[in-house]
This record gives sequence, structure tokens and C-alpha cells, in this order.
Amino acid sequence: MMAQTPIETQNSVEVRCAFCRGSGRDPFGIMSWLSACCVCLGKGHVTVQTPYDHCAHCDGTGAVNTLTCTVCRGKGVLPAIDGPTELCPKCKGTGDDRSAPAMDCLKCRGRGRIPAETANKNPDPADKRKGVKG
Repeated sequence: MMAQTPIETQNSVEVRCAFCRGSGRDPFGIMSWLSACCVCLGKGHVTVQTPYDHCAHCDGTGAVNTLTCTVCRGKGVLPAIDGPTELCPKCKGTGDDRSAPAMDCLKCRGRGRIPAETANKNPDPADKRKGVKG
């Protein structure tokens, strides 16, 4: 099993692959139990930008159901948003679209958080249609 300690290089770091949990193999055995992981290509680790945050849409697992997370592309983490952030008012931090569970929230793009200055400047277009003032 791979160590949990990240290996740092300039503005990126290598972390354990969330999709295969560091095994380097397809965790769901869809192609074959011997197939290499489609995210890390069998290495067991992936390179991500620093700083990074946990992916809200897949809850850091890299998978939604048995599919690769479309938000983090299976890595389980995303580059951090610069500056202060607030919980997304649309998804309440889950990163999910409530009308379609496997889809990501359109307001925060699956992150569960939005920049603090954006929260008050850009009201949700759906709220305008409903007559809600933002």
C-alpha cells in the first residue's frame, strides 16, 4: 500500500489516487479485475495542483456511482479557490444538483463552495425567474 504522505514538486503534489485507492487497478472490475485504473493509469498516484481542496461532488472518492467523477476527473481533489469562500447556496455544499443526483451543481460546478465576493454579486438566474431578489 502506498504512503499517505504527499510528494511535493513546485506547484503540484503527488497524492494517492482516489478512484482506485492507490491500487492502480480498476476498482469496479468493469473491463477486468486486472485492468489498470483509468485515472492514474496503474501508477496508484496522481499529480494535483497545490493548494487543493476535497471534491464535494464525489466526497473525495473519485467516483459517482461506478463512474469517474466528472468534477475532479477521479482524483478526489480540486485546485483550491483563491480567497475566502462561502457554502454554495444552491447545493448547500454537497456539490450535487438536487434534480439529478449524478450531476454536479451548476452554481458551484460541483465544488460545494463559491468565492465569497461572488455569492452576493451573482444571484442564481433561476431565482430571478421566480421573482426572488438577490
